[in-house]
Amino acid sequence: MRPKLHILAIVLVLGTIARAQAVSIQLDAGTFRVAGWQPAATPPAGGWASVLSVYAGTADAPAMLGSYSVEGGTLVFRPRYPLAAGVKYRAVFHQPGRTPIERSFDGPTRLPAAATRVDRVYPSADVLPSNTLRLYIYFSAPVSRGEVADRLHILDGTGKELKDVLLPGQELWDPNNQRLTMTFDPGRIKRGLESNSKMGPPIAEGQRYTLVIDRGWPDAQGMPLAADYRKEFRGGPPVRVPPAPKQWKVTPPGAGTSTPLVVEFGRSMNYPLLQRMLQVAGPGGRVAGTIAVDGNETSWRFTPRMPWAAGTYQLMVDTDLEDISGNRIDQPFDIDVFEKVTEHLTTRMVSVPFSVR
Repeated sequence: MRPKLHILAIVLVLGTIARAQAVSIQLDAGTFRVAGWQPAATPPAGGWASVLSVYAGTADAPAMLGSYSVEGGTLVFRPRYPLAAGVKYRAVFHQPGRTPIERSFDGPTRLPAAATRVDRVYPSADVLPSNTLRLYIYFSAPVSRGEVADRLHILDGTGKELKDVLLPGQELWDPNNQRLTMTFDPGRIKRGLESNSKMGPPIAEGQRYTLVIDRGWPDAQGMPLAADYRKEFRGGPPVRVPPAPKQWKVTPPGAGTSTPLVVEFGRSMNYPLLQRMLQVAGPGGRVAGTIAVDGNETSWRFTPRMPWAAGTYQLMVDTDLEDISGNRIDQPFDIDVFEKVTEHLTTRMVSVPFSVR
């Protein structure tokens, strides 16, 4: 072989090797591309899937479904479903007449879960009766139990933490560990009891307080809350008269509309109980609909699933419904030991009629 021809042959071989080495599989925004290879104008007999295949996971599995296209002289594969975080993907390029090129990719980065936070607290008003009975604390996601003593505090107006305000050792949780019920010491609420006489009510009328929940409270995954939570409130006059449904203001809707029925109690009621202890019954039985609670739990709105039909309806009230001071329907929570109770409510349900016209 002549020297010039020999040199030319070497150049051609090196060029071929360089071109082969330049072929690569790339992943960009969930799309797989074969760079450095010029596809034909039309797909091969077996389709583009016979040239480029992508597999999810490490175990043997069929190739992923998706669409192929040639864009700007580059073979492109778009999976039918988005790539999943935490999954490894394997792409194989079968260049005709050459050893397959294989490359592995990680799925997208798993975004950290949104930090759990205190979503809301009831009662929601800024002024609470001095005989308020319970606090309901709602978290945005499940949290760990057994943290109340270290993570929940009630401060007075000077910032001093108050002890013996809430019942110690009592954590009442819903099944999902997202709603915590805390009870103020009833012995300090009921008049005539020793705790009330010596220590006074947990909330003093006219005084300012702050509920503090520490960020260090771990959620169900052991992660801290997004931030500390603070709710400032002031003590107001006690509420000792029980709720009386006959005194509630009921605003009926119009026939043929989906306007909500509005019930105004004239006081703040127990938020969780409002979700299940009021019903609406019509000529055909119980009316289906949705509930909304407004005005610091002083107003209840019921929107029917279907427009109201004309007729007479009943607002059905479970007599276990309470206001935020624990007073039930026609039955006070705080009964003075020197007062004689002459009347007790024995029925479980009472009704308030209203007409839709």
